[in-house]
Amino acid sequence: MTRQAPAPLVIGHRGARRLAVENTLESLRIALDLGADGVEFDVQQTADGELVLFHDDDLQRLANRPGAVTELPWSDLRKMTLGDGQLQTQRVAHLDEVLELFEGRKVHVNAELKVNGHDSSGGLHLADAFVRRMERVRGGDWLISSFNEAPLAQVARAQIARPLAALVDEKPPGDFWSLTERIAERAWPIASVNPHVSLVNPERLALWRAQAWQVWSWTVNTPREWEYLCDEAVTAIITDAPGDLLHFLLRHGKR
Repeated sequence: MTRQAPAPLVIGHRGARRLAVENTLESLRIALDLGADGVEFDVQQTADGELVLFHDDDLQRLANRPGAVTELPWSDLRKMTLGDGQLQTQRVAHLDEVLELFEGRKVHVNAELKVNGHDSSGGLHLADAFVRRMERVRGGDWLISSFNEAPLAQVARAQIARPLAALVDEKPPGDFWSLTERIAERAWPIASVNPHVSLVNPERLALWRAQAWQVWSWTVNTPREWEYLCDEAVTAIITDAPGDLLHFLLRHGKR
């Protein structure tokens, strides 16, 4: 390390997806048991309005079948087996089950509202369902993020006192990247900007920090990237390998 800086939060990307199937209860549990400060996961809405954890637009990669989360009821999804290479198979996690996992734990939660390509509402129904569920959640350090403007705007209008984050990538949907430069004019309650690690540089960090935003960078998996982000004092590092990142921070006296 070239200079001392506050240690970043260690956030498991979709849990500990190198050790268990991503976005499952087992993946989240492993990340927390390893000592991660928190977890990031993707939330989608089923055809009958339930909220589940799933990333992809379709079920092919993990369930080896056609269809999408938004096209099927929870009663069908809960019976599916999810697999990822050599990892032990798991099942789709319901958001309520995840909330039970968090009970009694001090955990930072980054919930991404994932707008499925099959979602005709553009994420508005997903945002409404998520807001209704979060109204019954007390406490916890939550950050609600999305690549899409519509669901974040919907959550903002609901005023549920949960901080929002703008997810940004090199090729985001629509014009969302420039949103991080326009938010101040719109008076959005954005607490964080969550950029892909390739977008993090001193100039952008200065821009984001001028707005008093936190910076949660993703998906960061190499020691070189960890060292750079530690030196730049980002708020959180979202990684596929939370255990390895924790060991890295310990070796460098950051924990």
